[in-house]
Amino acid sequence: MKRRILLGVLLLGGLLIGLVNAAGSVSTQSCWTPWDHNSDVRQWSDNEWVWTGIHGQVLVCNGQFKMVLTDTVYGTATAKGVEVISKGLKIDSKRSYAYVTYTRYGSIETAFADIPNYFG
Repeated sequence: MKRRILLGVLLLGGLLIGLVNAAGSVSTQSCWTPWDHNSDVRQWSDNEWVWTGIHGQVLVCNGQFKMVLTDTVYGTATAKGVEVISKGLKIDSKRSYAYVTYTRYGSIETAFADIPNYFG
């Protein structure tokens, strides 16, 4: 009888120690992957406008931005009625952006959208 009680106490103690060790090895870092998007739209009329936008997921851990998940990023830059100098999309894990540089009435301007937008 005493042996069974001793064996039961040892098994229960081993189980409790195992649970404590398992709980201690669980990561306390809280990470999530929200979608981030940004756009820059300028419109002077139906026939004169520029637009750039970007969309993608970012990795945020403990409330701090960690990286852009580059395989989720897409964006565009377009214009109508202005002279387009350049436009493009740059995808990087630290910062991704879309832009269009244009001339309107002799002034050179850039429409620019980037991620991270909320966490940068």
